[in-house]
Amino acid sequence: MTAARVLLDRPRSFDVQAITAAMSDWQVAQWLSAPPWPYLEQHARDYVAGVSDAEYAIRVDGMFAGTVRANGSFGIWVAPKYQGQDIACRASVLALTRKFRAGTSICHARYMIGNKRSAALLSSLGFQPVGQSRIRAEARGTEVDIVSMELTRTDFARLHGIRLTTPRLVIDAYQRADLPDLYRIVTLPQVAQMLLRFYPGMPLAEAENILATDALLPPIRLVARHQGKVVGSIGISDGQPPAIFYFLDPAAAGQGLAQEMAQAFMQEIKARFDPQEMVADVFAENIASQKILERIGFQPIAREMISSKARQSPAPGLMYRWQRDAV
Repeated sequence: MTAARVLLDRPRSFDVQAITAAMSDWQVAQWLSAPPWPYLEQHARDYVAGVSDAEYAIRVDGMFAGTVRANGSFGIWVAPKYQGQDIACRASVLALTRKFRAGTSICHARYMIGNKRSAALLSSLGFQPVGQSRIRAEARGTEVDIVSMELTRTDFARLHGIRLTTPRLVIDAYQRADLPDLYRIVTLPQVAQMLLRFYPGMPLAEAENILATDALLPPIRLVARHQGKVVGSIGISDGQPPAIFYFLDPAAAGQGLAQEMAQAFMQEIKARFDPQEMVADVFAENIASQKILERIGFQPIAREMISSKARQSPAPGLMYRWQRDAV
């Protein structure tokens, strides 16, 4: 089971039977506090009709596998068929990323004492215990002991920032040791003139202020490594719509590495943040970059003049846009 197969979506009417079946399984229901028992199809219909914006259906290869909630508190359940396959962890990471992007600094969760699977999941996500109490569990018809937990954005970013592996690349967080290689690449005239914010001879500190981000929330700039060597970077802005940007060491060009990097990054950004659209600006002469964007789903939408700090004056370019498919 690979992470890329897990996506979050809205719970929909066609999920009602799958929800009813899963919630009627005591393996699931015994560890949840709110759902009634026995669980009827009407309960599932009511849930789907009233679901909040921060509650998601977990889909594995398009099939319903459970739900995850990341609103006032965090909660998740996965149907027995999909347990033990790292699906809960991946779905949790996707939902929590969106919660922290909305501005949350601390996330709360709880689990019933005895639920070893939930305790292990929360711990792996970075949650820390902060107390115990009792609540009523509707399915059990009695009060149960629970452990309350908290997760900070800092701890979550440390453990679950974006880290991608492809057949030839590792794409992960910026480290201070990466700066010399990245600085060398972005200040090369042939690279800088295709970028907007870099230029030959720019101060090292100025470059670092742009390059140094964490790997959790936009603005993100990840570092691409090939055979242990820094070969480029790819990232996304925090604008609306967000803009994607990347560069590759000319010494690594001609091997398809930029395409491999862009494909993996695009897939992860869509899974983590579910953007409605993304944009990119490309100089007209940068044919290789235009092909990369088109292969990952971007389309040219306008001609424009683009400014770069590495150029004396604006030059002709294209604006590209990617849009999420309508459901």
